[in-house]
Amino acid sequence: MWTHRRYGMKLAAFALIVVLLLGALNRLLMLEKYYNHNWPETSTYEKFYEVERDTIDVLFLGSSHCVSAFSPQELYNTYEITSYNLGSEQQSVLVSYYWLREALQYQTPKAVVLDTYIVFPYKTATALNSSEAAVRLAIDPMRWSSVKREAVHTICETDENQTELSYYLTNFRYHGRWSDLTENDFTYFSMSDHEALMGYSALSGCSGNQNYTPFEPGSAEEKAEPAELMLEYLDKIVDLCKAEGIELILVKTPSTAASVEKYNYLAQYADSRDIEYVDYNAQSVYEETGYEFASDNHDGGHLNVWGAKKVTDYIGNVLVEEYGFTAHQDSQWEKSDAYYETVMQDCELTKVTDIYQYLELLDNDRYTIFMAVKDDVSDALDAQLLELMCSLGLSASLENLYQGSYYAVIDGDQVWEEAGYETLTCKGSIRNGAELYEITSEGMIAGNSCSILIDETEYAKGKRGLNIVVYCNDSKKVIDSVCFDTSEGLAASR
Repeated sequence: MWTHRRYGMKLAAFALIVVLLLGALNRLLMLEKYYNHNWPETSTYEKFYEVERDTIDVLFLGSSHCVSAFSPQELYNTYEITSYNLGSEQQSVLVSYYWLREALQYQTPKAVVLDTYIVFPYKTATALNSSEAAVRLAIDPMRWSSVKREAVHTICETDENQTELSYYLTNFRYHGRWSDLTENDFTYFSMSDHEALMGYSALSGCSGNQNYTPFEPGSAEEKAEPAELMLEYLDKIVDLCKAEGIELILVKTPSTAASVEKYNYLAQYADSRDIEYVDYNAQSVYEETGYEFASDNHDGGHLNVWGAKKVTDYIGNVLVEEYGFTAHQDSQWEKSDAYYETVMQDCELTKVTDIYQYLELLDNDRYTIFMAVKDDVSDALDAQLLELMCSLGLSASLENLYQGSYYAVIDGDQVWEEAGYETLTCKGSIRNGAELYEITSEGMIAGNSCSILIDETEYAKGKRGLNIVVYCNDSKKVIDSVCFDTSEGLAASR
């Protein structure tokens, strides 16, 4: 009897080990997208489950256009309205519907704001109007419940190329990822453990698109046709919100994909369902927000942090003025503001063109700073600049280094620098050897070139003067590259 019992215990232990190993394997091979803290994608959903129950006033849903447009922290800081952004890359309206249902198991929002980009045909070769990878990025992190089981069944019923088993045992679907695993796959938990932006993704680029113009409603009569499946699930979202007593606001954020034809369809649809539709591409709304596409959009469809402030502020005013939302404090959003401010500071760095201000901002323990000179570094240097460089821990004599070479690396309390008239090179690593760098500086006398390679990628602008690359150790990425012409005029080049 004891022998049988011991055998059973060993068998149970073995089965438990197999289950744990399969679980770990599933998690490791699961398709993830955690580019950096500014675009956390997968952890958007994992962090959602950490929010205290019934504390979210507003949910944002939609594609990556939504993710980069609506900042919950900005909405809280301005209006003290609590919100969470559940958008994701290429988010199908079907996925939006199931994430809304999932969210309602944990939260009782008063309003839902849904971006309508994917209402219209997008990935027309796919059954779900978005790629399988995008669908899985949103569905895989969802906790298992009747909602997820129904979502998986519906997705696989709609798309015959997907199987339900692959959602339960993700290693079946992703076993081929072994050759594609990167550092982020193994450090994902440490990355996602950092503070989050309540699902929002902060971007800092500027589109520079001077050709974009908002449209005038009524300038055309034609209406665009939605994707049939997307309309079906848009109806489901409307019905669900009405059944739950939730205000639903349809929106379209500033985008080159917007058109008066799409506006015509959605305006008529919203009117027929007695809901509101806000199109930021309509001239009156665009002007009221003070929007400037060239400087407020990151690219053709995604907003940068400055555009997101304007768009978020506008919808906040709508919530207050039209729907009677009132301010209230919440410790979760109070706490997350500190991290939001660090991200905003990183973004602001990319716009600074004054070298004095720039060097002051570099005095930040979160940064590793790389410098390399091309042509000349000394002619435009003055006492204030030398003092600022000294405050960063630099000590080389540069004021008389006419057409000489110079490099520096500042990593916390450690500083490496060298000045001279020959070709200067430096090799090393950051983050305990996780990433390698190689710097070359040649002043005019040595050959007139420079290079700052990080993991074999060139980041130096390669222009005359002091080339600076800033690496953020928190987000594990380069956040800025600029060259200041320290030979003449101190002009910034990006």
